[in-house]
Amino acid sequence: MMHLNKYLTLILLYFVIDLHSIPILQSSDTVQTTSIYNPEQNEGLEGGDMVPQPFQKSLTDRGVAIKPASSNRWAGGVVPYEFASNITANNSAFIVAQMRAMENLTQVNNTQCISFRPRNASDLYFITIFNGSGCYSPVGSWGSYIGTRPVSLMHGTYSTCMVSGIVQHELTHVLGFYHEQSRPDRDSYVSIQWANIDPSQAFNFVKYNDSQVDVEMTSYDYGSVMHYEWNAFALNSSGPTIIPTQNTSAYIGQRIRLSPVDILAIQRYYGCVPTPNITTTTTSTTITTTLMSSTTTTTIISSTGNSSSVMSTTTTAATSNALKIGLAVGITVLVILIIVGAIIACIVIRKCRT
Repeated sequence: MMHLNKYLTLILLYFVIDLHSIPILQSSDTVQTTSIYNPEQNEGLEGGDMVPQPFQKSLTDRGVAIKPASSNRWAGGVVPYEFASNITANNSAFIVAQMRAMENLTQVNNTQCISFRPRNASDLYFITIFNGSGCYSPVGSWGSYIGTRPVSLMHGTYSTCMVSGIVQHELTHVLGFYHEQSRPDRDSYVSIQWANIDPSQAFNFVKYNDSQVDVEMTSYDYGSVMHYEWNAFALNSSGPTIIPTQNTSAYIGQRIRLSPVDILAIQRYYGCVPTPNITTTTTSTTITTTLMSSTTTTTIISSTGNSSSVMSTTTTAATSNALKIGLAVGITVLVILIIVGAIIACIVIRKCRT
């Protein structure tokens, strides 16, 4: 019995030591939802992780247009980058791997749509990736501003940005994109639980309007890597701050990789695939003394989030053909009537003679 107790004690001690050897947070494709600190939620930054341009007080300054425009795109879809000295070799390799993943996901017909490359001495516009105090980045290229754009991807003892979806999230900001739940149409898809939001962070849930952002004609995407998680900036982290309404079982806030809709939005924003236009209808009518024709051409371009389709139909009604057919039928009927009349007349005349 004593030997049995001894063995049980040794086994228990082994498991205690083994549990202490497990790191608190590991680099993986999942985010620990029980973490008290979220490195994407940084006080003083718009949306918790977006850095304003040097001449802006915030991203929503009314004097500055923040709607993605050609001046906010990276020329040719190319983003030059450099690593600060406090980024380790392992972490820089992990970040570059996420860059390659984004390039592969967004390519069209085996041609890169966007790319990230090390900066060279002639680059005036570039990002500097460093181990800061959280996960945050600029939105877009910052136009003609000369110099570096800071991207913080921290890796600490208790929290890290070295998760595939977090790195891709911040790099998508760099490409020019905002948070999904800030879209002008978000109230049709989610319900914001203002009562559970930290009042000092409520500004992070303000919607942009149509003059500020461009949704790139993609549908609202619960699965976007740019969407907040369900309890972002919560007073009570066990309760939600965002509730999906159209799909109540939808999971929001994934940090695995770009969603199909994220990919399509990037491709459209950088001109790698066409951006759909609204439905257009053109009708023309020509009338002459000998011909009447009506031609209607309708082109419909539709988008369903991660796909688009084009349907074109042309209908031509040549009323001259109908007139010809009607005339032929009329003549035929007239001839038949004449023949029938002649036969009847002949019968009547014969009866009269008899």
